[in-house]
Amino acid sequence: MFRLLKWSIIIVLLLAAVAVGGGLWLKSYVAPSEKLNLAYDPVSIKDKAAQMIQTLKPEIVLSEADVNNLIKSQLQSGGSGSLPPDTTLDGARFELGGDKLIAHLNMTYRNILPLGMLATYKMTWQAPNLILEPLSLTVKDYDLGRKRLDRIVVPIELPSLIAIRDIQFQDKQIRIRLQLRL
Repeated sequence: MFRLLKWSIIIVLLLAAVAVGGGLWLKSYVAPSEKLNLAYDPVSIKDKAAQMIQTLKPEIVLSEADVNNLIKSQLQSGGSGSLPPDTTLDGARFELGGDKLIAHLNMTYRNILPLGMLATYKMTWQAPNLILEPLSLTVKDYDLGRKRLDRIVVPIELPSLIAIRDIQFQDKQIRIRLQLRL
């Protein structure tokens, strides 16, 4: 009887050790690989207008840094979209790759588990909105499926005399061509 109790205790302790080890491994596996934040620098429209006047071209060029700052400012002003329940967004970094927007996201689940996620969107222009269609959502190499992401519609509002002729998605920038409405 004592021998059976002894083996039962050893098996329970081994199973607990395996469970704790597996939990620690999972936590380190899904943890973010880089430290990100939501700090941003305001994008100066005056500078963009001055650049447009200097080049004498009716276009605005948004660099990858501009896009990163614009999205972070939107996130800070409460436009974080629909986050999964019990998750908080701790930091983000956005990259442009042609018509793709790659979002590196640091999130925390239930204030316990830090997650490093990668979301990829395809950008299209459908006047007067910039449309972001989800392509993928991954945690490390594990694909969570794009159905967990929502389609994002970004309305671009300009004064009534100015219209967007088209938007070109280039490697590390977005070129917005404007036209006057008379």
